[in-house]
Parts: sequence; C-alpha cells; structure tokens
Amino acid sequence: MKLSPEDANWFAQVQGEWMRRVKPHQEPLGRHVFDVPPKLEQSAVEGATLYADRVEAMRSLPRGGCVAEVGTQTGWFAERIVDYLQPRELHLFDLSFDLLDAQRPALRARPEVVIHHGDSSQQLALLPDGHFDWIYVDGDHGLEGVKRDAAVALHKIKRDGVLVFNDYTPWSIMELADYGVMPVVNGLLSSGEWRVRYLALHPHMYCDIAIARR
Repeated sequence: MKLSPEDANWFAQVQGEWMRRVKPHQEPLGRHVFDVPPKLEQSAVEGATLYADRVEAMRSLPRGGCVAEVGTQTGWFAERIVDYLQPRELHLFDLSFDLLDAQRPALRARPEVVIHHGDSSQQLALLPDGHFDWIYVDGDHGLEGVKRDAAVALHKIKRDGVLVFNDYTPWSIMELADYGVMPVVNGLLSSGEWRVRYLALHPHMYCDIAIARR
C-alpha cells in the first residue's frame, strides 16, 4: 500500500489489534468471523466468461435495449452504457443525484435517460414486470439492501434478461465492511434456476457478476 510513514505506523498498530482480536488463523478462512455464502455447484458456472473489467463485460450485453442501473453515483458507468450500448431506455435509480448533476449534467438531459429518485427497491417495483433486458445492481451493499433490490429486480428483467451485480465480494477492503452481494447472488445460483453468465475482474476484487435464468 502507498502509505506515508505516519499512516504506515497507524496501520501496523491497527493490523496488530485486528490479528489479536479476530485470530484469522483460528479457523479455516475466518469462518468464525465471516458468514459463509452458499456453496456453488460447478453446473452454476459452466460456460461462464471471464472478463478483464466490467466495461469489457458490459459490452457483451444487448445493444439498444432497456437497461436499469440501481445506484449510479457520479454516472461514470451509466455514461459508458450509453456510449457502448446505445440503450433505448436507461433508467437510473439513486437516493441522490447531486454527484451526477455536478459531474455529468449532460447525461441526465439525454432523452433516453429516466431518473428515479428514492429507495431503489420501491422505485423499481413501480415499473412493469419483464421490462428490462438487463439490470445493474449497485445500490445498498448491506445484506438486507441487496436482498430487497434483487427480489424486485428478478421480476423486472425479461425471461432471457440478465442481472449484473457490482462488488461481488464478501468484504470491502476500502470500507472494512461486510457486503451482502455474494450471499444473495450465491443464494440465487444455489436455487438451480440461475447460472453465471460472466465474472468481470477488478484490481481490488470488487468484481461484477452477471447471472441469467437457465
């Protein structure tokens, strides 16, 4: 890590305290500390594609379709969806669009962009079932938040639609926080009704995973 001497000293103290309290080698893979998501069967990942990053992966999705991004923040990824896939509709969901308006005001003004302000699961629920070709889920990363968004989103995609989940990791190294994405996604895959379409890597392993119905 790129730390100043002062920050490096602070980190060494914090790491030592973490090791003392958590005892990461006490049980295999820290199972006594972290929840273990459902185990996947090999059949759930057969035929999946591995991509170098989420933009390369996104380019494999349908062009000219109806798309939703749940959690857009600055609009960086939404802008790339527009540039590469030219969606007929791009629905953006967030609690606040201040960052989008500050950094990409032209994106909001595009005719194909529809803004939904408020709780993503509640706003998404107002739209017709089977409406979207794919939905990008990047909202509340807590377990209950991901559950709510996923429970609605799976009804809003077409029968052959795709759900893409950002940050497929059990733990955020930047925030020192549990993420609920992996247990929710693995739960869907373990049902036998879904399969992995692709996994997109990230330098810090905040990966994207796309799933589709079998």
